[in-house]
Amino acid sequence: MPRQDRLGQGEGTERSEREHPRASDQPHARRPAQQAQQPPDPRHDPRPDHTPERGRVRVRRRLPVRLGPVPRRPWNDARCRAVLLGLAGIAGVAWFFAPLLDSPRSGRDPAAVAPGSTQPGTSGSPWVITALIDDPWRSHSALMLWRQRPGAILVFQGNGEYQAITRRNLEDRGLWPEDTSRLLRLLPGCDTLGQITALARRLESWPRAGHLTIVTAETHMARTLAIARIVYAGTGWQVDGYVSDTDDLRPESPLRLWRDQVRSTLWRLTGWDGRLDGNDCR
Repeated sequence: MPRQDRLGQGEGTERSEREHPRASDQPHARRPAQQAQQPPDPRHDPRPDHTPERGRVRVRRRLPVRLGPVPRRPWNDARCRAVLLGLAGIAGVAWFFAPLLDSPRSGRDPAAVAPGSTQPGTSGSPWVITALIDDPWRSHSALMLWRQRPGAILVFQGNGEYQAITRRNLEDRGLWPEDTSRLLRLLPGCDTLGQITALARRLESWPRAGHLTIVTAETHMARTLAIARIVYAGTGWQVDGYVSDTDDLRPESPLRLWRDQVRSTLWRLTGWDGRLDGNDCR
């Protein structure tokens, strides 16, 4: 073929390729079918906190679908939580003031100390008469009441010094009993609260509850019964008071009453009456 004809044929081929380029010569052209078949590369995850891992594909886990309403726990609901806290508060207040609902009686007539009660010897329930012998007149009145109650237990509460003074005074008057099998002398207790709680601990070991009569002065009776109502609440013991003869008529401060009520509640909760010295004044 002549050289001129070959040049003309080559120019025609170049012109055709410029006007209609082949698909293999286009570097950025991709087939739609091939692009759909290729999986996404996990190494080029657009999330900033993604750590590329070669050969691993993240699969999202599907959570189970619940049918119906989701049950709620009562404690997670604000309204239920408020109701539960309110009921707990009411129960605590009722427990705190429960001893005040019982109003033990105090009187001077031995026959009216416990209306409707039977004698300890016939019913089997014990009858305890206790006297806080800081005042010698209290032991005298308690002994007179004890003689009118056959089968009752007489308790003298006070430290060793008061116990000796009480016995000497009663012996000088010829009132000390010959049979002391039902006479109990209890030494622990530095004050009224300590003496009442010491007797309560002693009565815990008894097989059954009964009747307790506290002999003290009239001016001392209100605070004594307020303490006893709290200490013996829920124990089954029926508590009342008996007014004794006394020559000490000094009124007590209301602050002592409130203080001892708080200490009695503390003892009922923890077994500690608030004294820091740890001395029981025996």
